[in-house]
Amino acid sequence: MKVLIVGGGAVGSVIARFLDSEKSVKEIICGDKNPASAKKFLNLKSKKLSLVKLDATSEKQMLSASKDVDLIINASLPHFNPHIMNVAIKAGKNYQDLCSHLDKSHTPVQLQFDKQFKKENIVGLINTGMAPGITNVLAKTISDKFDSVDSIKIRTLIDPNSIEPIFAMSPEITLEESTSPALVYRNRKYKLVKQFKEAEYYEFPEPIGKRFVFSVYGDEVATLPMHIKTKNVDFKSGGVDIEASKLFFDMGLLSSKPIKIGKESFVPLDLFSEKLPKVPSPKEMMDLLEKGIVQDALVVLVVEADGTRFGKKVSIKSSIVFPTLKEMAKVLPGATYISYPTGLAAFCFSKIISKIKEKGVFLPESLDSGLIQNILLELADKNIAINEKISKLG
Repeated sequence: MKVLIVGGGAVGSVIARFLDSEKSVKEIICGDKNPASAKKFLNLKSKKLSLVKLDATSEKQMLSASKDVDLIINASLPHFNPHIMNVAIKAGKNYQDLCSHLDKSHTPVQLQFDKQFKKENIVGLINTGMAPGITNVLAKTISDKFDSVDSIKIRTLIDPNSIEPIFAMSPEITLEESTSPALVYRNRKYKLVKQFKEAEYYEFPEPIGKRFVFSVYGDEVATLPMHIKTKNVDFKSGGVDIEASKLFFDMGLLSSKPIKIGKESFVPLDLFSEKLPKVPSPKEMMDLLEKGIVQDALVVLVVEADGTRFGKKVSIKSSIVFPTLKEMAKVLPGATYISYPTGLAAFCFSKIISKIKEKGVFLPESLDSGLIQNILLELADKNIAINEKISKLG
């Protein structure tokens, strides 16, 4: 198999490293608009990997780069999804991305390409990161164990221990998520609520215990009700990174409305955006760890469903406590606590694309149980443990 990865940054480089270890993968082309920056992330010593300058919005460049590949993975920004999907259609190549932009109907724009993908006899697998992605398959897996589902809660904890603030994922995506209202699904209807509101003291797996979480934007809320019959879905997140974003939001630093100080006026969000630090390269990340500036970091996913099972009201929690940053460094030195689980998730999804018999555009939760099981087995093979707990309600 030959793969084109669009985006050679923190996440794209992790996907490339995992693909490089696969015997079935013969060639990996990584395309990035800024090759000089991508060189800091990619392992260019690999005989399988090559780096090319690539503008994701240039159809000519994209078609040339994807000429001989079997799969195109968008590991760059989600607003490039439609551009790259159009190229996949014209080139007749399978496609994969990590997350979505939503249109006004709260539907991933990628689903609009379903008929064209079917016509060209190709597969598009979307939203295949950590969250969305792994969260979706966990939701589907536990929901299938119920007779009826009342609610699905997605809770994440992103908790770095650092002397200085660092950005573990794209500042553009961080800002977009921090400035977007949270989508919730309540009583079978979609609703937008203000971000960082509806605080909840949530019980995470031991030894973490209870932590505050807040409403944030999550692609899963838009898609899970399409394939799981439920009344309610929401997404909340907590941890140092979220608390920092909430502080900036509460201070008005994420506002797009101009403010005036003395005779000068400026847009806080524009100023804040210019001052955001870049995601550290692998070398920079290792330096931060070795100097003790970053002590460690932890990421936790929990998907909880409430409903009726065998005539009784129960709750099922499915959780993943990912390896700590120091543990990740032993496997992929320099990966961040976001890029490692996100890139690993995308890699696991990429391995099942050739096994999808039907053609078209698919969400993780729309896959059949056999394919979902393959994804979970791939995670287990990489020492990612999934814990499940069933509790009686009422």
